[in-house]
Amino acid sequence: MKGWKRFLSRWPTVPALRWGNLLGLAIVGCYLLAAIAAPRLSPSDDPGHPSPFKVVGNRLSDMTPHPPSEEARLGTVPGQLDVYHTLVWGTRSALRFGLITALGAACLGVLVGAISGYMGGLVNGLLMRITDAFLSFPIIAGVWLFRHLLLPPRFDSVSTSWLQRTMLDLKLDPVMLTFVLFSWMAYARVINTNVIRLKQVEYVVAARSLGAGSARIMLRHLLPNAIAPAVVLVARDVGAMVILESAFTFIGMGGNTEWGVLLVTGRDYVIGMGGNPLAYWWTFLPVSLALVFFGVGWNLLGDGLNTMLNPRTAR
Repeated sequence: MKGWKRFLSRWPTVPALRWGNLLGLAIVGCYLLAAIAAPRLSPSDDPGHPSPFKVVGNRLSDMTPHPPSEEARLGTVPGQLDVYHTLVWGTRSALRFGLITALGAACLGVLVGAISGYMGGLVNGLLMRITDAFLSFPIIAGVWLFRHLLLPPRFDSVSTSWLQRTMLDLKLDPVMLTFVLFSWMAYARVINTNVIRLKQVEYVVAARSLGAGSARIMLRHLLPNAIAPAVVLVARDVGAMVILESAFTFIGMGGNTEWGVLLVTGRDYVIGMGGNPLAYWWTFLPVSLALVFFGVGWNLLGDGLNTMLNPRTAR
């Protein structure tokens, strides 16, 4: 409770910090409300099977973007896809992808960092060298590799491997899996450093001398005091993961984010007739602002959590 009070109302001498926290919380809250209220904000043609894409006027063959109108509040992109409808419904998949990916990477990184830091010695050295090896591997190469390994070229039993069939059966997203497997290293290094430092403090030494087991020491004393930086990283990574997925969708490297599809569909109209960048502003500006504010909101929230959870700033 005291931490949230600091988050919302402290630092009277630096009001920008307080307003930044409130702004980040408000932005993230707006996206959460939009995701929850999507059926009311933009009803789907088929409520039983809602789709993030809506074709305006059944004019799928019309490849000319049309400006905002009564039928489409923010206009349409080629194929007459309603920009407003996709923005609203895309909030759900953006939050789902960002949270699952960031939390998955955090769980993997915390596990590796905690084990390596607590065990020390050879185990710590080996796991940290593996972490360094993953850090040196570019994520774009991982996306390319996993797309070829996990996505079958044809949907038949002859050319599809057991791993690819498993991916199809479980409906796993190769891009999401790749982001998790190539984003956990920062969590591992932070938790590893904190655990190595904390396992030498008095209360941990006292617990060990009283016969507490390794699991109890780890879960009761080490992780609760070492986890704060990981929480901050999760908040910041939610926005970063969604923006990165949209970027990979834009360049054709995978991902099925609705916001990325809007960017791809409208990219030929970023520069309109006569070199006017605002001639077809609705094809790129709304979705670009949605991505920017999504990332800014989660970053501001992460900064606020960092100040709230950092013991050096507690007053």
